[in-house]
Amino acid sequence: MRRTTAKGCIGALAALVFAFSSVMASEDEEIPDSVAVTPESTDPIKLPMWEWTGHHVTQMLAGEILKTMGYNVEYPHVGEHPSIPLITSGELAGSIEYWVSTNRVKFYKATQLQGGEDMGYLGLAPGQAWYYPSYVEEQCPGLPDWTALNDCAELFASDETFPNGRFLDYPAEWLLYNQERIDALGLDYTPVRSSGEGSLITEIESAYARKAPLLVMFWSPHWIFSKFDLKPIKFPTHEVECQTDPSWGINPDAIYDCGTPVEEIKKLMWGGIREKWPAAYRLIRNFTLDNDAQNAMVMKIDVDGEKLEDVIAQWMDDNQDVWHPWVKDAMYNPGK
Repeated sequence: MRRTTAKGCIGALAALVFAFSSVMASEDEEIPDSVAVTPESTDPIKLPMWEWTGHHVTQMLAGEILKTMGYNVEYPHVGEHPSIPLITSGELAGSIEYWVSTNRVKFYKATQLQGGEDMGYLGLAPGQAWYYPSYVEEQCPGLPDWTALNDCAELFASDETFPNGRFLDYPAEWLLYNQERIDALGLDYTPVRSSGEGSLITEIESAYARKAPLLVMFWSPHWIFSKFDLKPIKFPTHEVECQTDPSWGINPDAIYDCGTPVEEIKKLMWGGIREKWPAAYRLIRNFTLDNDAQNAMVMKIDVDGEKLEDVIAQWMDDNQDVWHPWVKDAMYNPGK
């Protein structure tokens, strides 16, 4: 029922008609003389879907709003790593959710040297850390301080890593330099790469079911923290010098002897959008998403088993007062 309502809304508000719709302007509101006519190009705006559900939510939510403006939007499943050159060349439109700290150098090159554009912050308040289930503190009482990890290495060990502890890491293409961190801090741990979000969640759920020790890399915002009590390891506070100056920190001979940097989530888009789809450019610039909104949608998909398309449609039905002003601004301000 919800999905049908959202589709009706999308059809009714398409293209130029959308700008004059009663939901966008009251009867006594003066309609501007200059209103964007969309789509400026019927070529598809391609928003790639990366390896985690939160990214799917962000991309499709922005894309479905763009559809109400008359745009042709597609969602190709292309991984994060191969997407970057396709974004800078214009084959893909971009990623509304880009974790800058995971690939800061790529972000800089893409936006400063290769034709991409930094379109500002998305609005999510992110974080990444090494986490463990809270019940592990009974077996390793020195936690959450990182200096307790070596005393508990065998507690976290598996058959494949013994006597080293097992650290469940991100996929290889999600660069966070955990091997360098392990080496710099002298930790007796072996990183084991996961295949992505699904495998990380499965291991967390399995560990809780068995009350087993687990040390895992994970991120927020995410619904997993509303279901399980996960605690972050407290590493030395990150500073820029930690990644550039070996003399900084507790290990004078190595970089990365600290925790992960403060996270930034920005919109990495093809620089040509401004000229090819100017109203879409303004909409993407206006688009924001906070932790609570994304978490609620991801939980409906991953935990409750609802379809991505249905969850997006319901959010749009329930939050017209949030996204209608973004569209109004994008359509009524073609000179911006």
